[in-house]
Amino acid sequence: MLKLCLPRTTLLRSQLAGSNLRIIPSIRLLSYSRPSPFPSNSPRPTRCLTVPSRTNFIPRTLPQFLVPHRTLKTASTDNGSSWRDLKRLTVLIKKDIKLLVLAIVLLTISCSIGMAIPKIIGTILDTLRNNYENLTSLSQIKILNIPLSTFLMGVGITLIFGCFANFGRVVILRIISERLVSRLRSQVVKNIIHKDLEFFDTFKVGDLMSRVGNDAFVVSRSITHKVADGVRSGFIGIFGIGLMLTLSRELTGALFAILPPIIWCTSVFGKQIRMNSKKLQDVTGDLTRVTEEQFNGIRTVQGFVAERNEIKRFNNVLREIFQVGKESAFINGKFFTSASLIGDLGFLIVLTYGSYLVMHGSMSIGDLTAFMLYTEYTGNAIFGLSSFYSELMQGVGAASRIFEINDKEPKIKSTTGEAKFKPLNEVGGCEIEFKNVSFFYPTRPTNQIFKNLNFKVPAGSNVCIVGPSGRGKSTIASLLLHHYNAVSGQILIDGQDIATLNTKSLRRKIGIVQQEPILMSGTIRDNITYGLTEEPSKEEIRLVAKQCFCHNFITKFPDTYDTTIGSGSSGTSLSGGQKQRIAIARALIKKPNILILDEATSALDVESEGAINYTFGQIMKSKSMTIVSIAHRLSTIRRFEDVIVLGNDGSVVEMGKFKELYDNPTSELSKLLNEKSSTKEATPQPVNPPPFIDLQTNPEEKKEADNASEENGAKLDDSKEDVSVPDNMTSSDDSLKEAVNEGGPIKITPR
Repeated sequence: MLKLCLPRTTLLRSQLAGSNLRIIPSIRLLSYSRPSPFPSNSPRPTRCLTVPSRTNFIPRTLPQFLVPHRTLKTASTDNGSSWRDLKRLTVLIKKDIKLLVLAIVLLTISCSIGMAIPKIIGTILDTLRNNYENLTSLSQIKILNIPLSTFLMGVGITLIFGCFANFGRVVILRIISERLVSRLRSQVVKNIIHKDLEFFDTFKVGDLMSRVGNDAFVVSRSITHKVADGVRSGFIGIFGIGLMLTLSRELTGALFAILPPIIWCTSVFGKQIRMNSKKLQDVTGDLTRVTEEQFNGIRTVQGFVAERNEIKRFNNVLREIFQVGKESAFINGKFFTSASLIGDLGFLIVLTYGSYLVMHGSMSIGDLTAFMLYTEYTGNAIFGLSSFYSELMQGVGAASRIFEINDKEPKIKSTTGEAKFKPLNEVGGCEIEFKNVSFFYPTRPTNQIFKNLNFKVPAGSNVCIVGPSGRGKSTIASLLLHHYNAVSGQILIDGQDIATLNTKSLRRKIGIVQQEPILMSGTIRDNITYGLTEEPSKEEIRLVAKQCFCHNFITKFPDTYDTTIGSGSSGTSLSGGQKQRIAIARALIKKPNILILDEATSALDVESEGAINYTFGQIMKSKSMTIVSIAHRLSTIRRFEDVIVLGNDGSVVEMGKFKELYDNPTSELSKLLNEKSSTKEATPQPVNPPPFIDLQTNPEEKKEADNASEENGAKLDDSKEDVSVPDNMTSSDDSLKEAVNEGGPIKITPR
């Protein structure tokens, strides 16, 4: 039937593939009246997006049609760019070109065998019709002067050979696809991991994960399976039209008469489908954003008992998706109805004209049967070519997103600068100087962080940077590590401008402990020695772990230092304080010339903080490294010799010795500590609260609290001179005493 040459599955796939709409494919969407005789595409099981378990912002069972595919470059709107990207894709498959050619040869063989089936059926029908009256048994039937049994046996052997050819084609294409997707993902991750922080400020993690995972998969299928499908469709289409012309030129001409309305229908409704899919793409993007927020902030959601609100917000987005899907259903319904109507009319035309030719002896019944079967094959091939082009462009669109990452050159490369950083003193710390440094984050150019920032930290000294929240304290650490370029000015380390230095060599000389330390999946030993070019001895690891007050809890694990930590089910969970102590050990075992502490002890209890500060105190005495600390708590600030106070405009408003600034009630440091209420050791209260906030409901209680606060402040004023580590500090953890007894004062010698 001519109607079968316009299968709904092919029309659906051809129209939706070019629209960036993700469809859940199935092995068979509609039942045909007869199985297709030529090999079908490789099985397509239902797929769901697999998201790395680190974030899990999308449920693992979320169907792929709900996964957004936002392309920053639309292939359909820039043909020149599309073909350039396609040309770049061919480079990726060069290593497997021989296997791809072999797969195409096997595909051609299997398709050729399949295309012979209609002719064989027609020949058998004509033989039976012409010799029906003279036949008494099937053994008398001969096809091409070959007994029917022998002929059918030969056909069976040929079909088996075609099945093996199809098997080889499927296996080879799968191997090529897996190689390609692995190669592509490796290339993308390699490019991403060497980008500067400006890149990660611009691109969201979820978007990068989508490009590494989903886009790479789409690209690999487009230039392996889809290319093979395109070759198959082209071969079947050309071969089928040729065979149809040999059977009946008149019927072939009549068949082509229905092509213009089909093309018009495809063009009109295809545009509507693409516009609708773009709308769906936008709302599914909102779904991903909402889901990511909810799953990442699940503690906040549950802590504020906001589950109902979040479910309502999620359902609102689902309603938008439903409305867009309903519009899509009406568009698809009109399209399929129109296509079916054209197919039915074409069927009537060809059947009527074919019957007329048979009645007048211009065509046999066998030839008409073969012609109708070739019509189905050719129709599948024509729409298959349309689907091939659409899906190929879809792959090119995904490739453009990947190439966008690869082509974005970082302003700071990990190998930038020919000169390697060489400290003036390999044993001690380095001098740090900021000269007229101005800076704003590239993603927030209107929010200037620093303007002509100037300060100098002598080599081997220790300094604490304090200031209002959000005024650039942690930004100083990022600039020292050369994560960003200063807008103007110079950052000098031992007199060397870091902008001219090899970034890797610079960062190897700097250790950092962040407020929220990140530990990698692996063993505790792997995390302590993370990033080292030389493997330290077990004794070195044990000693630094003791100095960082984490040896005891590590040895309580059955596997001690080989204990696996991570977010997986097989990983051991650590508390925030344990993670921070391991992070401190990771920084100290590096034996850096500069140590940056960004609220390094904020997650520790009082006892652990005292022990860690004792370790830092020993390092300060040894002058083995320059320590730059960022802190808010007085208990941390008072342990540093020098203090740099940043103002609200990001400039240095005060520098000096801690004791001198702290003793001066008019100093900026004293004012800042008073504002934070940390000086009085009282519960922090809002500064200049709005009048509607009733901080103390009882006036008498408020008066008593104020008096108590003043008394506490007076007591603290009496102890200002006590800024050193107490000599009688005790700890229940004997590892600290053992570390000090074994090693004495801690001396850090660069590796």
